Amino acid sequence: MPRPKRPPPGFFDESRHKRRPTAADAGAPSSGGAAGGAGSCCDLSRAFGRCRALLDDLLRHDDGWVFEAPVDARALGLRDYYTVIADPMDLGTVLRRLERRRYADPSAFAADVRLTFRNAMSYNNQGDPVYESAAELSGIFEDGWASIQTELLPPPPTDAERKVRFNDDLTGLPVAAQRTVAGVLKNRGACLVEKNGKVEVDLGKVDAATLDELGRLVAKHRATGTDVDARSPRSSLFSMPVYDDGNVCDVL
Repeated sequence: MPRPKRPPPGFFDESRHKRRPTAADAGAPSSGGAAGGAGSCCDLSRAFGRCRALLDDLLRHDDGWVFEAPVDARALGLRDYYTVIADPMDLGTVLRRLERRRYADPSAFAADVRLTFRNAMSYNNQGDPVYESAAELSGIFEDGWASIQTELLPPPPTDAERKVRFNDDLTGLPVAAQRTVAGVLKNRGACLVEKNGKVEVDLGKVDAATLDELGRLVAKHRATGTDVDARSPRSSLFSMPVYDDGNVCDVL
């Protein structure tokens, strides 16, 4: 794709994209700076403020205007553009979504910025001006995003991840606590099947509320130090693994 010789009408300038300072920006480090020290807290408002600052840096870059508006495939004679690029994106669209609070979290913002540069590098060949501009701006973005990302709280685990984790935690509980777990599962309507003196359970059918209750039970035993003594042989009331997503109850 040929690189335009001059900025299009959508060229980024301060008068069109004047940033509104917010309380979240107060004291925020620059987008390329180091992350806050130990104990620093970054809520979503502050994180989005830093995302905006990083996006401004990209748009102010000498080559930022190239990505500020959607690719005009017709004007540029790029007949195959929408065949090659299934999901077009540009930094101007990212800016509007950010200003209108369309992003649920900063990671969604990052995904669109990456898509912008990935599209440019997919359609153009290495060595082409647009490809090289995209590669340079992508590097600037990743450096700034790494600083923002270190201050973001990790996403909560999915139910599937919680089930796998509970499978591991269960082996560390004393048998008495395992009986309590079995009671919780039974009361919650989970599938329990006794077989050869062991209880088989299909955690794949356990809902989020039950996982919450099981998590509190495990946390309680950890807090009170009632885990199985490492010097004692481990015993289990349950057949292992408890959770392998194999739908035990469907086959028994």
